[in-house]
Order: sequence, then C-alpha cells, then structure tokens
Amino acid sequence: MTFFSILFALIAEQYRPVTASHWIRRISIRWLDWVAGEFGGKTEAGASPIGARLACLVALILPTFFVFGVYVTCMLTYPILAFLWNVLIAYLFFGFRQFSHSFTLVHEAIKCHDLPGARVALMEWYGPELDATNLSETDVISLALERAILDSHHHVFGVLFWFLMPMGPAGMVLYRLAFTAAQRWSEKGDFNLSEAARHFFYVLDWIPARITAIGFAVVGNFEGAVYSWRHLTSKWSDTLSAVILASGSGALGVRLGEPLSAPDSNQALLMAEAGEPVIYEVGSEPNERAMRSAVGLVWRLVIVWMALLLMTTTALWLG
Repeated sequence: MTFFSILFALIAEQYRPVTASHWIRRISIRWLDWVAGEFGGKTEAGASPIGARLACLVALILPTFFVFGVYVTCMLTYPILAFLWNVLIAYLFFGFRQFSHSFTLVHEAIKCHDLPGARVALMEWYGPELDATNLSETDVISLALERAILDSHHHVFGVLFWFLMPMGPAGMVLYRLAFTAAQRWSEKGDFNLSEAARHFFYVLDWIPARITAIGFAVVGNFEGAVYSWRHLTSKWSDTLSAVILASGSGALGVRLGEPLSAPDSNQALLMAEAGEPVIYEVGSEPNERAMRSAVGLVWRLVIVWMALLLMTTTALWLG
C-alpha cells in the first residue's frame, strides 16, 4: 500500500503540483499563525518558554492525531479508504514540484546565459531574505544548488522517511508542519516560539537528515560525500543542514558554502607536528553542468527509495 500511495501521489503532483498558494498551505499557515497568536501574541514579551513548548504540542500534535485517527478508522472499516487517504495526504504534503520548478527556472536562465533572469528567479525562490542583484553566475548557481539540495530533503526524502513510520500519513503531516512552524515562527520575531519550533524539528529531522546524506553518498561520489561530511560541515551554521549540504556537495563533486580559509604557516606546522590531516576543498566550482548533475542525483535517490519500497512490498506479499 505504501509504495503505490507514494507512486500515485508523485504522479498526481507532476500533473497538478501543490504550490505555495494551495489551500492546504494556506490552512496550515493560518493554523500555525493562530496558535502563535494565542500562545505568543498576548504579551509584548511573546510566549514564555513553557508556553512556546505548549504551542508546539498544540500546533503539531492535534493535526497529527486527526490524520492518524482517520487513517486507523479507515483501516478498521474499509482498507481501500485508508489507501485513498494515504494517497491524498501524500499528494498534499509531498513537495517535489515546489522546489523543482524554481530550480528549473534558474537552470534555464543559466543555460541561456541570462544572468539577470537567473538572479530574478533565485530571488523569487529565496524570497525577500536574499538580494541577488550583484551576485556572479557562480554565486547564483551555488545558492541554487544549496537550496535545491536542502529542499529535496525537506520536501521529499524527510517526508518519505516519516511516511514509512508506523504513523503512516500522520508522520508526514507532523514533519511538514514542524518544518513550516520552524520557518514561520522564526519570521515572527518571537524568540521562545522560534526556538521551540526549531528544537522540535531538529529532533524530528536528526535521523532523516543523516539517511538522506547517506543516500546522496550512495548514488553520487561516495568518497567525496563522506570526506565532506566528516570535514566540511563547519562551513554551515545549522548542523542539520550542514550534514545534508556537505554530503550533497561531495556527492556532486562541487564546492558549496563559504570557501575554507587556508591555515597560515604556523598553523600548518602545528597541525603537521600533531599529525592532523590538512583539510582541503572537494570538487570544482559550481557551473551549469553541476546543476544538471544535481537533477540526476535527486532523481537517482528517488528511484532507489522507490525500488527498495517495491522490493519490500513484493516480499511482504509473497511472504
């Protein structure tokens, strides 16, 4: 059931993608804004630490229980309805086209040597947080690759991991709402709310992030991915994102993030005396070819996931 639920949801999203203006996205944001207002908007100081944690529980657990309750009820009455419920939830909360369309716009502009167009597409993708008016082509490609690698995890592979948990579609809702809350509440400027949401999402995403990193290593340049994971995660401030970006950049054989600062002669001498290896950059400068490789990397990992699910489903049926 799980394999076909995901397959049908992916096919449906290719024909009718769930965009940022879709009704499920609007309802999710309104729900999170209402919870944030109830628990953090009553005082000038915002939510208390305890109130922020309670807000996370209310915002995330209640919808999760509702989806899980419908799923269990359908399974106990008419299993075909449970299958249709799985397809519906997977379709609504998978987001493959939410990032692939934006990445394609940047990629097409780069292929046509339209740097201003690529900058505009990148700014529309990132939102007001990014000013790309003076970025070089290499910088545009680098930022597009970083965002695509992260979004492929947050919209596909992380969601898929939680869909395979015993909660089924409820796990998918929990993960996506936690991710949206971590982003949305950070924009509101309430420190306790944003910290509680980020911590909750960190717990949910710790294992999926590492599974995605392993997947990138398996379907890409294994040695480069492992080396980057071990030594280059310090280039990014967020620890979860660093694992995914380091592995993804190593798997692609491309340099992402801030360049490493070369140690001076004294530091190099001390490192040599201590027997510490010299850390070096992996891969080449980001270019249009790397963007094509990134598309292939993501699709190969999707195919690996689906193949494993198909084999598991077949084994269960034959068993």
